[in-house]
Amino acid sequence: MPGTPHRHAAAAAARLGVVVNPTAGKGRGARVGRDVVDRLVATGHDVWDLSGHSADLALEHARRAVTDGLDALVVVGGDGMVHLGVQAVAGTSTPLGVVAVGTGNDFASTLGLPVAEPVAGTDALLAALAAGAAGTRAVDVVQVTGSGLSHRKQPEESAEEPVRWVAGAVSAGLDAAVNERANAMLRPKGSARYVVAALREILAYRAWRYRLTFEHVAADAAALAALLTLPGFTDLGPEADGDGRRLLWDSAGALVTAANGSTIGGGIPVAPHAALDDGLLDVVLAGDVGRAGASRLFPLLLAGRHLRHPQVRVVRARAVIVEPADGADHLPSAFGDGEHLGTLPVRAELRAGALRVLVPPVG
Repeated sequence: MPGTPHRHAAAAAARLGVVVNPTAGKGRGARVGRDVVDRLVATGHDVWDLSGHSADLALEHARRAVTDGLDALVVVGGDGMVHLGVQAVAGTSTPLGVVAVGTGNDFASTLGLPVAEPVAGTDALLAALAAGAAGTRAVDVVQVTGSGLSHRKQPEESAEEPVRWVAGAVSAGLDAAVNERANAMLRPKGSARYVVAALREILAYRAWRYRLTFEHVAADAAALAALLTLPGFTDLGPEADGDGRRLLWDSAGALVTAANGSTIGGGIPVAPHAALDDGLLDVVLAGDVGRAGASRLFPLLLAGRHLRHPQVRVVRARAVIVEPADGADHLPSAFGDGEHLGTLPVRAELRAGALRVLVPPVG
């Protein structure tokens, strides 16, 4: 198993791998990571430091350790570290533990874990480990495929189509453009950077043309009728197996977010009604609202009131294919958990219960 082992004299309760982002929490990640490892060792766990000099190396360590039989993989950082950890454990029986000390901690917040409180976060992790099976929760995860995805996080031995796993949300519209701009900015620090990036993107706003195909849509007659009032929607009829319907949306659009969790960007409630264990994506769409409309829509988005906007719809579906409409070009890249995924087209499919996370039991 790669990494540096840390052992306590007492019998180890579990074999744990820890991956730390040293820059998380405005540079506090390295110190917090050492504290987390020290506390895990002090409670009798067999701990392996799987951190690497790069994200790719850390992921390689983590994947190998999971294959070798880790009891849990623990990440110390924000949503970027969650994204890395999910690449290693999604679809396996190995649970993911999160000590959330990053700039954006949407996944941990949605799970009810402590955020930006390293001691409390480690307490919660230890409580989940001590609870055994009761401290592990199965949640949904998004499997993203597409020929334009980055191969950066693919296992070297894989010859299959690129796959990326996303814990929170897949963005491909204005939200993705904002994400890309924010990642390129050095200031301001923290979540304010996302807001500044959004304001700059709104000033440069232009609508993109999309073709979205929804599979296994869950909608009653009234909900379906409401969806079809947005220009560009076509009802393709029921699925062959009778489980939901297929819909097509071919339109200019501003917002395209396939959400598993409810928030993005450090707490922006893009999909207020999304749940991590309901078996469905909440795909949030906005048609071409124009620059003035985008300037009004963004404050609504920050407050979680954008679903009332007449150009916004939410499609609850098991999967969605996001691709450029015929003749469209220069669409934003796709992002997942705030990380660059690659170019369109992509297919995002929810895998129910395919991710196990360490969460202390309530009560």
